[in-house]
Amino acid sequence: MSEMNVLFFQQIVKMFLMLAIGFAAVKIKILPATAGKGLSQVIVAVIRPCAILYAFQVDFSVDRLLGLLLALLGAALSHAAFISITRLYAGGRLAFSPVERASMIYSNSGNLLMPLVAASMGQEWLFYTCAYMGALQVFVWTHGESLICGAPRINFKKALGNLNVLAMAVGFVLFCANIRFTGVAGQAVETLGDALGSTSMLSIGISFATITRLDLRRIARVAVVTLNRLVLYPLLMMAVFLLLRLDTLLPGARQIVLITLLGAGAPTGVVVTQIAQLYDKDADEASLIGVVTMACSLLTLPSLIWVYEAVVDCIR
Repeated sequence: MSEMNVLFFQQIVKMFLMLAIGFAAVKIKILPATAGKGLSQVIVAVIRPCAILYAFQVDFSVDRLLGLLLALLGAALSHAAFISITRLYAGGRLAFSPVERASMIYSNSGNLLMPLVAASMGQEWLFYTCAYMGALQVFVWTHGESLICGAPRINFKKALGNLNVLAMAVGFVLFCANIRFTGVAGQAVETLGDALGSTSMLSIGISFATITRLDLRRIARVAVVTLNRLVLYPLLMMAVFLLLRLDTLLPGARQIVLITLLGAGAPTGVVVTQIAQLYDKDADEASLIGVVTMACSLLTLPSLIWVYEAVVDCIR
């Protein structure tokens, strides 16, 4: 097992322990079952924007900017493809719910991808995870929010005014202007951003504790969602990236494409559960999918890394 796979396994186990604490806190009545909604509001309004802002706190260079644009292209292609494919499930035989469809589209690119890349590839590569996280923020707070809450049209004014999207725009401007947070202000933003993984896992654990029914039909639907999210969708994007030769466009492009591919193949995003909690829309279903996809990613993500490296070595 490679060093990246070992570090990834450790990260997943740590997140499961955090989730278990949230689950146990509700079951033994330390926290009420309604605590998840309030925690989600704090994450969406404060913690995630701080994490986004701090991720952009790196020195500006043309190579880094071009690499970010390459990663952004891959992230945009991934989300556009996932949204298009998932629309087929809206009126299909299985007739997946909005939360199930959102779970197939949006991944855990912030809470999982950022710690994994930082630990296994180094801090200098963490910057490129911002592209996938940035694309996800734009898509999830426009298309994703509209899908989950059942709005007939996307409210672009509201979506683009979302704090997470604004944080991405401000972070990019600060990066281009080479402006860095300093002193106590920088430490405050960093500390709040570092809480993203732990608080997100707690919110999933709290929501997971409210699940009261697990029947065979429900399990079968979650299995199909998991297969799409972790296997079929990322393999499709790997084929697209390699056919477009994105891994050869720039120095370091091979690693940048791998980071983007990991975002495309990550478990279902915690943000899906958080939006479902905010709008009271099947949050227990979203949390169940999140837990199952996270568990299965212990096998699928290391396999995805191995397949990508093997295919690139073979064709190049």
